[in-house]
Amino acid sequence: MTDQPSPEAFLPLSDLALHVMLALGDGPLHGYGIGKEIEERSGGRLNPTTGGLYQALKRLAEDGLVDHAPEAEVDSPDARRRYFRLTPLGRQVVGLEMERLQGLVAVALSLIHISEPTRPAPLSRMPSSA
Repeated sequence: MTDQPSPEAFLPLSDLALHVMLALGDGPLHGYGIGKEIEERSGGRLNPTTGGLYQALKRLAEDGLVDHAPEAEVDSPDARRRYFRLTPLGRQVVGLEMERLQGLVAVALSLIHISEPTRPAPLSRMPSSA
């Protein structure tokens, strides 16, 4: 029997680790695909560097939260691509992190007396003086 840390031991996740793990939630992806998924889900606000992304993947793999997904590479048009997937422990950790963040948001909203999050109004263009 291996002594595996409890899922709570990995909390809180870094922003990048959380985004990487969320990108893998739908199934295996290669590094470039993970980066693109993060960029798309964030509306272009997040664009992890290649080095930062692969460092995060290495750390997550060492922690047992993601692992190599060789079965996904079989159908890949590029044999150089290495695919990753969430492990069962990784899924547990993401679930706990979501609960932690929901609790934090609930506390923040109660402190500022807002019943639900609001989004800022879109910026309007100034009328041109023609």
